Amino acid sequence: SSGINAEYGGTTTVESNPNANYLESRYFWVAYTASVCFLHLICSCAPFISVSTGWLFTLNIHNIGNFLVFHYLRGSPFGGGDQGEARLLTHWEQINHGKQWTNTRKFLIIFPAILFILCQHYCHYDLEVLLLSTPSFLLQFIPKQPFMHAKRLFGINQY
Repeated sequence: SSGINAEYGGTTTVESNPNANYLESRYFWVAYTASVCFLHLICSCAPFISVSTGWLFTLNIHNIGNFLVFHYLRGSPFGGGDQGEARLLTHWEQINHGKQWTNTRKFLIIFPAILFILCQHYCHYDLEVLLLSTPSFLLQFIPKQPFMHAKRLFGINQY
């Protein structure tokens, strides 16, 4: 299911889907990490925000954004020539053509987990922070697991 062969006058294949390719770059990993650090800087520099609140905002904004980008949005936002083959797939399902446990997927699973642990540590393992941060962490963590690949819960994002 790699699409129409370009050699016969067709368009590009799924292998050239920009949704999947840019995530494999180590430069993306650096930019992703830097953008989360910048987000944390913004969240923690406001004069009325405590350290705990800054970490909580950083974590929750990251996790909700991560869920929306990787697990809710479908198709190819770059208008790739995939002839609509990716229209029913989420961004996460397109990464590495659905192959599980690749380096890219491991990075995108481990990074939020480390961010969650850092948040808990710098908030001194406060129960309130744990209760406010765990749902957003699970919201983006559970859909990344192999048993959830191509699953749609409660009919959300089904069509």
